[in-house]
Amino acid sequence: MNGRSKIPNLPEDIVNCILLELPVKSLSRFKSCCKSWRCSIDDADFIKFHLHKSSVDTSRQKFVFLNVNPQGETRQYKIVSTEASISGDSKFVYLDEPNIPGFCSNYKYIEVLSCSGLVFMMAYDPGYNMTLWNPAVGKYYKLIPNSLLSQKYFNPFSTSPVFGFAYDFVAEDYKVLCVHLYLKNDSLRHPRYFVEVYSVKNQCWRTIHNIFPGPSDPLPPHIYHDQVSLNGVIHRIAYNWTIHMIISFHLADEKFIVTPVPSTCGIKPTLYALGDRVCVLATVGEEILIWSPEKDSKTVWNCINKFPTLVSLIGKPSHSLSFAGNFMCVKDNGNILWRKLEGPFIEYDVRKNEYTEFKVTQVGDFIAKKALYVESLVSLKIPWD
Repeated sequence: MNGRSKIPNLPEDIVNCILLELPVKSLSRFKSCCKSWRCSIDDADFIKFHLHKSSVDTSRQKFVFLNVNPQGETRQYKIVSTEASISGDSKFVYLDEPNIPGFCSNYKYIEVLSCSGLVFMMAYDPGYNMTLWNPAVGKYYKLIPNSLLSQKYFNPFSTSPVFGFAYDFVAEDYKVLCVHLYLKNDSLRHPRYFVEVYSVKNQCWRTIHNIFPGPSDPLPPHIYHDQVSLNGVIHRIAYNWTIHMIISFHLADEKFIVTPVPSTCGIKPTLYALGDRVCVLATVGEEILIWSPEKDSKTVWNCINKFPTLVSLIGKPSHSLSFAGNFMCVKDNGNILWRKLEGPFIEYDVRKNEYTEFKVTQVGDFIAKKALYVESLVSLKIPWD
């Protein structure tokens, strides 16, 4: 023997199985080890399998926060990321932002959405600036042009559009949804929703059918901004003066499905993704209830979980703290994670009926937006360069 240990030559399928278990940062480094590893990691099927494993493994999920520092009429944003299982010793890092002049600054309003390893950001001041990027490899990004109707005749008779972002598994294409509420002659007599879809693969906007086309229909519902994207479907909570509902847009066939929310869901229910299903969170008295529809049913809902509101948990009489907007997530261990307004985090142990309060210094006092995402190898360099 020459004293040197020989690296065993493992079969390619075993090497790929090992690589699939590694985080994006490690895979990015290992691409420089050898040509075969680079080819495996850059392979489209490998990227899909790795993203799928990350999506179903809650330990790989992360939060992306937009911290805001108000500066007069504009705001300065900073993007911070951490693991979903936030605790007192969690590591928070500032993300490498796209190299775009003025990115995340001097905007009056900003929204962040995430799906299948990419983050979509829309900023307003006063026009719309849309950016698609991968935080795990932040130097690559895609600027999305304003929609056709935003550029044309809808202003000043249209309200601010509502955006959605999801992945179409059938077309294998990321898509942006833009919903306009058009007020004819600046009146509420005949409001209409108009819908556009942007294909990232084809790099173009396309107008599709109206959601509620009949002029004799009741007033169309108000669509809230919070989104849940699952399995190629964009879900939003909406309200039409009498009931709340879930409006679901299916990317594959471009159809809208309306599902009424149970009347027991309180004043302003919110959406939440629990596994591979959509749930509704509602404040009822001093409890938060989580409702989920039965499989293949649009009318039968079951209450699958309940826990105390933040205000009842910490015993402070602040009405604003009782809403589900402070709810962050259900952790791997079943505990509930909250964040107080402009304050620390609170983790509620469901089994022990106890809570722990902690503050993470890297997260600012005011979180403007948050989104749950998973790191991925999805490239924004190809085919746009």
